Amino acid sequence: MTPVPLYVSCAGSREVQAFVLDPRDGKLTLAQRLPLPGAVLHLKLTPDRQILLAGTRDEDALHAMAVTPTYGTLRRLGSTPSPGAPTYVGIAPERDLAFVASYGNNLLATFPLARDGAPGAARHVLHELPRAHAAVSHARGWLLVPTLAADTIRVYALTPSARAPLTPAVPPSVAVRPGSGPRHLVFSENQQRAYCLNELDNSLDAFDFNADNGQLLLRQSLSLRPPGNQEAPWAAELRLSPSGRFLYATDRRSSTLACVAIAPDDGRLALIGHFATETQPRGMAVSPCGRWLAVCGQTSHHLSLYALDPASGLPSEHNRVPTGDEPICVEMPAT
Repeated sequence: MTPVPLYVSCAGSREVQAFVLDPRDGKLTLAQRLPLPGAVLHLKLTPDRQILLAGTRDEDALHAMAVTPTYGTLRRLGSTPSPGAPTYVGIAPERDLAFVASYGNNLLATFPLARDGAPGAARHVLHELPRAHAAVSHARGWLLVPTLAADTIRVYALTPSARAPLTPAVPPSVAVRPGSGPRHLVFSENQQRAYCLNELDNSLDAFDFNADNGQLLLRQSLSLRPPGNQEAPWAAELRLSPSGRFLYATDRRSSTLACVAIAPDDGRLALIGHFATETQPRGMAVSPCGRWLAVCGQTSHHLSLYALDPASGLPSEHNRVPTGDEPICVEMPAT
């Protein structure tokens, strides 16, 4: 099996760490520590695995790095200023456009990407998006943006216009429960459903998604709070297994990992377990083969690797390695 590149952004030590994951035995090897100016927040690999994008706070910039084909080490290509601190970095299906959602600056910005992946100057900036927390694209040309403070998910159509590539859908947004705080979302394997993790009540919403008009229809809401836990929730990351059968979500307050099964017939969600994990788990990723799950602890400064049971989807501890200071995001190839 081919070694898998695994990237960790470390805000405190201002670097991206490139690990190599051996999918046969779960061995993790640190291959590179790449310093970047500013606190490194979110990472995003392009679908072709050739470019890694990174958003940095303090200097507020979007960076692009070329991925070497052998061990996944990185070479800086360039950077451009961002109009807001990049909480989340997304990319269009054709790899010609990048998106930055800024929680602190309440905005969404688009950036053209050159053929080699280098980002150009921000072109289209949308303001008044209260606590925008993600920007997730759909293969049919849609972009979903959870706005945590407004309890809405904004929906935009991607258009060919270079100056204004985002057009609000009709209706332009869907409201979620007041006070739930939509944070991160993923599409199902067939992209007919969208799953949204809500930060403030640690819940998961399942929507039907109509790719003809961009409309979201709520089908189910599922609480992910650990039994008996009375602390205020602080949910962080949501990931889908490559099989499309399981979802994984982290909560920073309880330092737990929630596992959710997806029914193959109707897509109904069922909570199947909670597991203690790294302290204040912020980022997480599943390997392309679906065998391994990596979780980083923002205050433990470590990365834990779990073996995933292919039948039940449940994790078991396998490996643990130190990272740089304040790891935020974990990124691996999607397939």
